[in-house]
Amino acid sequence: MNRILTTLAVTASALALAGTAQAQNLTIANARIITGVGGRIIDKGSVVVKDGKIVAVTEGASKAPAKGAGKVINASGMTVIAGYIDDHRHIIHGERGPAGAAKFMKDDAAREMMELLESGVTTVQSGGDSPAVFDLRSKVASGEIKGPRIIASAQVPVSKMKDEATVRAAIDKAIADYKPDSIAEVHFPITEPPSTNIPTEQETRNLAAGIDEALKFHVPFQVHTSAPGAMTAALKAGAKKLVHTPHFGWLTDDEAKQVVTAHAWVSSCTGFGVPVFGVFNHNNVPTFRDGSKWPDDILNGEGRGREAGYKAVNGRTLWDNGVDYGYCTDTNYYAPAALAHELRTLNLMFSPIDMVKILGQNSADFIDMGDKLGTIETGKLADIVILGANPMDGYWNFLTAEVVIKGGVVMVDKRGKPNAGKPIVHNP
Repeated sequence: MNRILTTLAVTASALALAGTAQAQNLTIANARIITGVGGRIIDKGSVVVKDGKIVAVTEGASKAPAKGAGKVINASGMTVIAGYIDDHRHIIHGERGPAGAAKFMKDDAAREMMELLESGVTTVQSGGDSPAVFDLRSKVASGEIKGPRIIASAQVPVSKMKDEATVRAAIDKAIADYKPDSIAEVHFPITEPPSTNIPTEQETRNLAAGIDEALKFHVPFQVHTSAPGAMTAALKAGAKKLVHTPHFGWLTDDEAKQVVTAHAWVSSCTGFGVPVFGVFNHNNVPTFRDGSKWPDDILNGEGRGREAGYKAVNGRTLWDNGVDYGYCTDTNYYAPAALAHELRTLNLMFSPIDMVKILGQNSADFIDMGDKLGTIETGKLADIVILGANPMDGYWNFLTAEVVIKGGVVMVDKRGKPNAGKPIVHNP
């Protein structure tokens, strides 16, 4: 165990510092700065970056840059915000076997990592993808592939397993084989409506064993709970990281307060059930998030699309009761469109300043990096998005990334290019 813990600590350090070897000294001047701290917005100010970290956030018009300030980005008329964090995305899609994963790495990885960056995502956690995600994590960390920071998860389907001993052995093997940053894609329970969606006693014992075993190695364990009762049962089993806002019934205030009492987090995936447009076709035909017919192909049409309403309202119920509510898409399609779809849905129940916290600090907390990411303040890693428009005027302006910086490295710079500063919402 000590050997594995040491390896995990080294991996975590490498992830946290990835990109700093090439980090520039930067000054972003004359920008509107949405700090993400207590709703504070600086109408005009500067952000100073050194060695991959933010070292100063100041108010007022920029003066002559100090010696050693490095590259100066004049962001007059633009908005600075912390890099977006997607807490759960299926990075490697399609056929998940070795051949499919190899094809993804060869044909798709570089392009799709850039699409994430161009959308403003600087950190993304995989949703229990193919083991190739660990190779992708290494290639991004080394700079071989330009992309957002990868938090790589292993998939262990504990609810399907025979007993607790089998679960513990599977967790041990996954950690030994892959050194994952987390365990993900754990559906609890396996059955969903029109079945009862109530976990069996064995599923509950398995979940508790899996959470406990992962905890021994300090590996976070994420649970998919789609119904209020399953959510509260998962909390009682020790779950701290919940993916999916419940969408089979209304959450009560008491159920939301149980999340707070358990010191647990919820990552949104609020767009599940809401029809997608302009991604899988350009004929104004609504689809589900995998391109299939809406709403017929959402869980065989059981909910007739009402999942869309449950999630949005339940998300607000969680928020109003003090739950640390983060951002995730749980999708695998074109990254800017996935961002647009999730924010469009969140916009039903949340203000732009709420969305800043959801995309930033809350999502950083979900991946245990709240001390390093999620806000524009001194000491944080310099993950910064410079938007061409003000997101306080509407959620669509979160989609106007012109410059994207990860760990002090300029990864994307679209200034002066066609369509710079305009929302990207559809496949090119």
